[in-house]
Amino acid sequence: MKKAFTLFVLIVTPTIALAQGTVILQNQTGLIRRWTSLTDSTLISVPKNGGYVELIAAPTGTALPNPLGSHNASGFNPNYSSLSGFLGANPGWAVAGGACPIALGAGLFSSGTVTINNIAEGANAEYFLIGWTGAFTSYDAAYAAGAFISASAIATTTTGDPLATPVPGFPVSLRPTFAGLMGPLLAIAPIPEPTSFALAGLGLAALLVFRRRR
Repeated sequence: MKKAFTLFVLIVTPTIALAQGTVILQNQTGLIRRWTSLTDSTLISVPKNGGYVELIAAPTGTALPNPLGSHNASGFNPNYSSLSGFLGANPGWAVAGGACPIALGAGLFSSGTVTINNIAEGANAEYFLIGWTGAFTSYDAAYAAGAFISASAIATTTTGDPLATPVPGFPVSLRPTFAGLMGPLLAIAPIPEPTSFALAGLGLAALLVFRRRR
């Protein structure tokens, strides 16, 4: 496994008028992995600078009636082409921070302190990460381009309280609770490109014509 990396901690002063729970968006043993190719499901860690992750969080107990997608033997199948569409279908869940590059090393990321705006300072939060490959800085762009996409299992974390006195509470690292991207193969799985659907349709049509002629 990778060696531990030095934590970067941002101390928020108690003079802030409003604050929410804070975490450090980073991983260690919960790596971000992907299939080797569209046809090879052998797992490899996403190369350094080879993709992004994004944090989605909600207060503990918030229902997620409409998941971003589902996992099966073929990989991850997204239900939404846009992140705003997914969030609109799941009240209480929100993006925390922005897209974070997988840039510490293969399968590793760290964005420093992230404020979860829909969580009270110091309160527990439920969260999951979405991830995708490529240089796309948004889920929507990654989906449109047919990148590898996946979502992790939901986990629970405490958060830091920057308004705590006499000493502000430190942000809480997600390393102990984030277990990597989930799925039958723990893989970021491919979205079939439109051309793949077209080829499949042509093949089916040709097969039907052949059978009719026989």
